[in-house]
Amino acid sequence: MATLQMNILSLRLGMQMNFSVYLPSYVPSKENAKKTYAEIYPRGETFKTLWLLPSEYGDDQELIGHTAILRYAEQKGFAVVFPCPLNRQYSNEYPGQKFLDFITDELWTVCHGTFALSEKREDNLIGGVSLGAYGALKGAMRNPEKYGGVLMIGGACEEDLKGGYLAAVNEKIAQEGLIPHLPLDDAPEGDAEILPAAKALRESGTEKPEISIFWAGNDPLAPFAQRAARNLSALGYPVRAKEFADCGDSWEFRDLALKEAIETLPDA
Repeated sequence: MATLQMNILSLRLGMQMNFSVYLPSYVPSKENAKKTYAEIYPRGETFKTLWLLPSEYGDDQELIGHTAILRYAEQKGFAVVFPCPLNRQYSNEYPGQKFLDFITDELWTVCHGTFALSEKREDNLIGGVSLGAYGALKGAMRNPEKYGGVLMIGGACEEDLKGGYLAAVNEKIAQEGLIPHLPLDDAPEGDAEILPAAKALRESGTEKPEISIFWAGNDPLAPFAQRAARNLSALGYPVRAKEFADCGDSWEFRDLALKEAIETLPDA
């Protein structure tokens, strides 16, 4: 497998930003034993891609270090892009830095211009863990032409900014002795809420992404993910929801959820 860590000057953020990219590579097998490299890597072939967003604590290396995502992606022949979002709740600030657009517009353009990634909507899945799941859903709701599916491992879909999921995440961060990345008083409210965007997408008649929502039964934030599944189903989105009941810790759950989600995807 080929895993690259890269750095670009982001015009959306006005600063240098890291991101990591995994590209499928040659794996010995009986099927390709006599093939040449030209046959294994044909010109013009593009990869299906998972855009995978980290948790509220994470960077572009978090999921590589804590899960077996590279092995799962290799088995399916998927590329994976890991942004480093600085965890500003994946929000676009007006005026100010555009943390969501950095991923869904700028990084999208850079990666498709640099790597052999498919631009077809059905070949792009955006997902994330915890706050990254929230960010993935937000990205898909605002860019439905780019992503055919959403993978939410935790996360939520809320209309109540200060009484809902983001407030609970900030409280959790504070209880663990850290400073919330974006105090809700500073959050751009119209950008932070997702449910209105989901309603607007439904009413537009645009094709809706398929959504998978997984949560751990012992996670205090599980009710928010459960409510997200109900909210999105009520809006007519195709939703697959599942609880993982017997997980020892958050990363065991996240790894199991990633494994199951990737195994159900069609081979690239």
